[in-house]
Amino acid sequence: MVGTRHILGLAIDDSGVVATEMCLRAGRVEMRGTGEFSWDRELTPDNVKELGQGLRQFLREQGFTAKRVVIGLAAKWVLAKEVEAPPAPPEVLAGILGIQAERVFSMNPDDLVFDYCGKPSATEKSHVLLLAARRQVVDRMKELAEAAGLQVQSITVSAFACGAAASENGTACRYGLYTRPTYCEFWGQFDGSPRFIKHIPMAVDGDSSEYADLLSTTIQRQVLLSSRQDQSPPHHVTAYDACGLPADVFDRLNRRLGPQITVRNGRAGLLAEGAATSDGLPETRTVAAAAVALLAVGPEKPAVDFLNPRIGEKKKAGHKRAMVWGAVVAAVCLIALAAWVLDWQNDRRAVATYKQQLEDMSEDLVAAKSVVDRLSYADSWGSTEPRFLNCLRELTQAFPEEGTIWATSLALNETGTGSVVGKATSEASFYEVLDKIKDDQAFSEPRMIHLRDAGRNSREKEFAISFVFKGAK
Repeated sequence: MVGTRHILGLAIDDSGVVATEMCLRAGRVEMRGTGEFSWDRELTPDNVKELGQGLRQFLREQGFTAKRVVIGLAAKWVLAKEVEAPPAPPEVLAGILGIQAERVFSMNPDDLVFDYCGKPSATEKSHVLLLAARRQVVDRMKELAEAAGLQVQSITVSAFACGAAASENGTACRYGLYTRPTYCEFWGQFDGSPRFIKHIPMAVDGDSSEYADLLSTTIQRQVLLSSRQDQSPPHHVTAYDACGLPADVFDRLNRRLGPQITVRNGRAGLLAEGAATSDGLPETRTVAAAAVALLAVGPEKPAVDFLNPRIGEKKKAGHKRAMVWGAVVAAVCLIALAAWVLDWQNDRRAVATYKQQLEDMSEDLVAAKSVVDRLSYADSWGSTEPRFLNCLRELTQAFPEEGTIWATSLALNETGTGSVVGKATSEASFYEVLDKIKDDQAFSEPRMIHLRDAGRNSREKEFAISFVFKGAK
């Protein structure tokens, strides 16, 4: 039909795909269908085409007709870090943030796709959220869509899509919660932009009452850990339930958390004003897919897009423009070269003078070093600093309370060189701990020794990290 757009939203995690098809007709949004396609195995390069063909058959049987798709990723597949962005225009800021991203995230930059979300300014400093997705995950999503006969328009984060869709009171929605049967995702939005996101396992064996109790504790802990000094209660949490919790769960959460924390159901606010649907609301289990699809039919771009990232994208310039810039660069280089030759001659004379001064001071330097060594040795006998306990304290602060990662052994010798060995439920948990150790000035040279699967039948990861403990600052 002329003037009608169809878009498919897919929210993908370890358990499978939830889908929602949206139709934009004459400025009105209509939901045409929802469904869930589950798989009983992990998505790998060996089975991605097979699962994609299965998804294609599922979509055909369920009556989905849209070929353009927006994909939402689970937060466990994404690394995130809030950084300070300097004042700069967008094209310059992308390069600056690209350099920061390579330093912030421990993995090889060639193995990651970077993007950021936030509201940077060209005149003053601002805070943005750097995000990284493994390139093989992004490639796997594209292969899955291709095997299903779909054209990918963008790849974003499902939780952020939910936060963007709650447009009627976006500035007051400081926190968001997306619940699934085996995990939940918690994120913060300040000034309308995401600032952090966390993947939290929820192992409760299908008991909805136990899930609600655990959810209450999780919300309280995350708000306490992430709230800023300038925030005052009540803290607002918008929840998007995708695991079929009881209808009274929000009343129970508010009774238990109030008045410091208020929780509201975000499903009712997903559809934009003027949208028309058959039943008014998306099905509970497909709430994230509906939010992802709404990003494509709405006026705003996704907060983050790993298919079309703003960091690392290569812009093509016209041939003539390239020649002009080449001439300018060549002229600047010639001027710089002439200035460098003059400075080099001056520096050469200065270096000769400094070398002579160092030779004259060499005997005094040897004597001074001997005195420093004796004083340092004597000071070590009189110190009351519990070095090993300080190291253990600093390492403990790097590990989260949720139990998604833990240490099994610690080694530390007299020189401060040590290593920690342990296990984690996900790679994201491991890299979050490694980043905290790197940010701690008490440690130097932290490096990943290995990160590998714990065993054939286990989804846990084994890791080992080496470091040099310099002492608490």
